[in-house]
Amino acid sequence: MYYGYNNNKQLILADNEFLDLLGYATFNTLLEDKTTENIKFENNKLTLSLSNKKIEANYTETKLHTSTEEITLVKLSNIIESSNNINNLQINYQPIYLDVTKISQEIGLSIDDYKLYLDSFIDQSIIDEKRLQDGDDRAIKNLSNLALTLKIPNINILLLKIKKLPKAERLPFVDEYYTKLALLTLKKPLTDANSETLLEADTLGVSKEEELNSTFTELLSNIEPPKQTANTPVQEELQPTVPVEPKIELDDNLLDDADIFQLEQQLEPLTEDALLDNTPRNSTLEQSRDEVPRVALENAKALPINYNPKVAADELNLPVVLIEEFVDDFIEQAHHDKDHLLASYYQKDMDNIHELGHKLKGAASNLRINELADVLEEIQFCTDHSKLEALFIKYWGLFISLEDYMKQSSGA
Repeated sequence: MYYGYNNNKQLILADNEFLDLLGYATFNTLLEDKTTENIKFENNKLTLSLSNKKIEANYTETKLHTSTEEITLVKLSNIIESSNNINNLQINYQPIYLDVTKISQEIGLSIDDYKLYLDSFIDQSIIDEKRLQDGDDRAIKNLSNLALTLKIPNINILLLKIKKLPKAERLPFVDEYYTKLALLTLKKPLTDANSETLLEADTLGVSKEEELNSTFTELLSNIEPPKQTANTPVQEELQPTVPVEPKIELDDNLLDDADIFQLEQQLEPLTEDALLDNTPRNSTLEQSRDEVPRVALENAKALPINYNPKVAADELNLPVVLIEEFVDDFIEQAHHDKDHLLASYYQKDMDNIHELGHKLKGAASNLRINELADVLEEIQFCTDHSKLEALFIKYWGLFISLEDYMKQSSGA
């Protein structure tokens, strides 16, 4: 939704959505009424009071230049309309429906466990609101990892977008994040005969305040406030039933991923080199190493991969440059997780292999790296340990090709 004005603050253009929002059929009628003269910019919000309603929205401005003047193009988002009747509230978002039965099966959790994790994610988002507003990259990264694990792609992509923006430009998108968080629902929206249910979508409007409130209440009604002290990591909230992904950090302590892996596995982190070392370890690990053949990923041959960041950019409606940065982040993460994956393989820890496979598959799928996502899905759901070596070799061969492609694209 856009409108534009010149150096003299005169309205010179508007799209149809903006005209509809203000209730005008033509641009000339809008100009004659001089409605836009009442627009105010306060606290990073645009507000406009009309005779029958008040409009609030986030906004971003882009400067355009012609041969004679400068034009300011204003883009509106997260638009909220409130009429003179306090009970009539509208917001331009559809509830974000999470099919808990389907998602929990894909992740390998029970429905109750998934709901527990979702509650913890919402709790953590509320706790971290001030940190997000202050531009804390660690908090954004933690929430992004949780959203990825819970398969809420729109939320995850928005968090990654926030992380890539300069801190001075993040506030409107942080507001959008909490708006979307309030719209999460486990209750399937009703559909009419001419439309399909929008799953995890954010395009049209909720017509009543009661619908928005019930959505938020449904998610938060059973959430107990986190019990924590200044020195108590919030991560403990996520540990009672299933292994927590090593990458997720919900504490301010400067723990690196190896430290977290050590705590979760209750033994010192094992890299591929460590497993091949002759240094004596406990008998269980020695026996495991003897039984499991070595996987030589360093000798894996590159396999052809068909990937184009422009396809992901078009589908996700994001700049290609941003997608390329996300892919670079994925490549860095995959290198880091390689040792964890092999360590779990040598220990025959299938649960952790499934967790790591799921995490990497989710990232690859979000970025539309389909061939990698397919083989990672095979790893995620593989129950035969003897088949993992071939899957690892295939995964790493495709990964090598992806990494080479990105290096060539960047001119590195």
